[in-house]
Amino acid sequence: MRQQKGWRHKDAVSLLREMILSGELEPGERLREVAISERLGMSRTPVREAFRTLAAEGLVELLPNRSVVVAELNESESIDVFSVLGTLEALAAQQAAQRMTPEQLDRLRELQEEMELHFRNHDRAEYIRANRAIHELMVESSRNSSLILAWRMIVPRAERVRSVNTLDRHRWAIALEEHRKIFAALAARDGPLLSSLMQDHFAQGVIERISQTKSRVRVRALTSAGAAPQTPAAAPAEAD
Repeated sequence: MRQQKGWRHKDAVSLLREMILSGELEPGERLREVAISERLGMSRTPVREAFRTLAAEGLVELLPNRSVVVAELNESESIDVFSVLGTLEALAAQQAAQRMTPEQLDRLRELQEEMELHFRNHDRAEYIRANRAIHELMVESSRNSSLILAWRMIVPRAERVRSVNTLDRHRWAIALEEHRKIFAALAARDGPLLSSLMQDHFAQGVIERISQTKSRVRVRALTSAGAAPQTPAAAPAEAD
């Protein structure tokens, strides 16, 4: 019974996290315990516990009046999150260069090929899934339990930022080329080069977010002044 309770908690966390990351639950939306329980088809206890876990991840806020809301996105904080994540993954990749098994390297090659295919097909959703799996595999291949734990705590915040950011085709192509170099360095077991490539990879992502933040500030300023901002062209989702 205790094990089943634990799994229900994990189910609730996973389902709610995905609903937040996908935008199904929007920033500022109030999460009512009874309604969420009915929606997920489970009792209120695992949902209540899931709220606490998601609050620790920064995805929801527990307010003094005992209500729960989906956390608003803080743009400056999202830049900080990616800076920290980049540092963690640079260290993980350097250690993975020495500790990754041949089987893990083969799986990484498969994921890289999948990502190439999704890029050619302009399939943003599948590209992001393959990209996420690559980053996760590299971190797990470090076999550094403390690093993996820290990474798992911060990555949900980064995933949420990825789900709402946009990236033009040119920058997307650059990100893919960065991944090609990262895979080549891993295959060569070149830890120092890999660490440098990972730091540059995330640094470019931070620069992109700063640029996007400035653009949104300009749009808000124009809107406040009564000017009609130009509608930007559709762009693929963030892909680090």
